[in-house]
Amino acid sequence: MEGASRGSLIDRWVLSRLSHAVELCNSGFELYDFPAVTTAIYNFWLYELCDVYLECLKPVFAGTDEDAASVSRNVLYTCLDTGLRLLSPFMPFVTEELYQRLPRRSAQDPPSISVTPYPEAEQ
Repeated sequence: MEGASRGSLIDRWVLSRLSHAVELCNSGFELYDFPAVTTAIYNFWLYELCDVYLECLKPVFAGTDEDAASVSRNVLYTCLDTGLRLLSPFMPFVTEELYQRLPRRSAQDPPSISVTPYPEAEQ
């Protein structure tokens, strides 16, 4: 992820939690343990992204440090994009609608969540 090395402690923390959620989802799918997959996704979205990270971003976005806001914006985009891709096998229509509303980083980004690869821990 671009800019992760210069991100704040909370940016690096949420990326580590995202990576952990991806690992749990991939191992859950390999073992056909769908409750573990949905729990990992739920915990990431509710307890890590929304409860902690978004609350920590409010002062960053309200502040005057444009570099910190830019890095945090990129980290948030990565979390939203990957989180939607994790959720898409379970809620395809909702995640497609939300994915279409995300701004694209580049013109080469896939046009639909249904043709994006499922997240891997190595990404």
